Parts: sequence; structure tokens; C-alpha cells
Amino acid sequence: MAKLAMTCKKMMVDEISSRLNSAELLIVTSYKGLSAQDLNALRKELRGISGEYMVVKDAMVKRALAEGQNNKLVDFIKEEVGIALDKRGDPTYISKILMKFTKGHEVLKIRGGIMNGEIISEQDIISLAILPSREVLLGKLANVLNAPIQGLAGALNAIICKFLYALNALKEQKEKTGEKKEEQNG
Repeated sequence: MAKLAMTCKKMMVDEISSRLNSAELLIVTSYKGLSAQDLNALRKELRGISGEYMVVKDAMVKRALAEGQNNKLVDFIKEEVGIALDKRGDPTYISKILMKFTKGHEVLKIRGGIMNGEIISEQDIISLAILPSREVLLGKLANVLNAPIQGLAGALNAIICKFLYALNALKEQKEKTGEKKEEQNG
């Protein structure tokens, strides 16, 4: 029986380790005092953006972190912890959801995390939550890059329009002079 329990724990640690190592962003939280309904609501919100919220024993997480490459998180693992994982690659989404959730549930505390292998503090996570999403930033960059091209196209269009106006005015002038000649000859 003890051997079966050890095998089961080893499998759990391996699963936790693989999830932690596959995520680009990990945010460690303290969830003590949250109801099961609140945790499920948070999980549902995170799942909607390809995130995940794991509630695990601290001993299991510490063991998984010791085996993996995210062992810098051990300092944040104390008592009851929940870990938000980002699988999407845009850290602003998870940060925004966690910050919004903490406003309605003060017992959820953000402790810190890891992004791209570097430790990030609670302040860093708050800063990430304030930033616009990756798509918005890319859209703004595209607009900045597109502005000179649009300006050039507008300038070339204006030149062509002025040329056409000049040709039209010349045509009208010739038509008027042609009418005057006919009146004088007739």
C-alpha cells in the first residue's frame, strides 16, 4: 500500500512539474479563505483565456519545483498556494484577471511569479495588468508603421488630383475659346 501511495505521489509531482515547466508565466497566489465556488469561478475565467489555476499542496509543489527549472518559485510557496499558469504567451491576460479577481475577493493575495525564467514581484504583476494586451500593442505598432505609407499615398493622390483638375480646367478653357471663335466666324 505504501509503495502504491509513493508511486501515486511521484506521478502527481511529475504532472505538476510538467505543467509548471510548460508555462511561460507562473503567478503564485495565496487563496486561503476563498470558497470552492470562488475558486471555480476563477478557474473558469482563466480557462476562457487558455490559462489554468492549480491548487496543490505546498510539499508537492516544492518537490516538483526541485525537479524542474522553475525552482526560483520556492520562496513564494508557503502554506496554501494556488498557481496561475499562462499557456497563451501573453502575460497581460492572466495578470488582468487575477487583479480584477482580487478586487472582489481581498483574501486572494498575489505573492509573485516567474515570467520567461525571471522572478517577478507583485508590483510587476500589477504593472502587467495595466498594460494593454499584446494584440492591442501590435495594432498600435502597425498603425505607427502604416502612417508614413498612408501619408505618401495621400500626397501622391493629391498630386494626381491636382493634375487632373489642371487638365480639366485646360479642356474647359479650350472649349470656351473654341465657342468664341465660332461666334466670331458665324
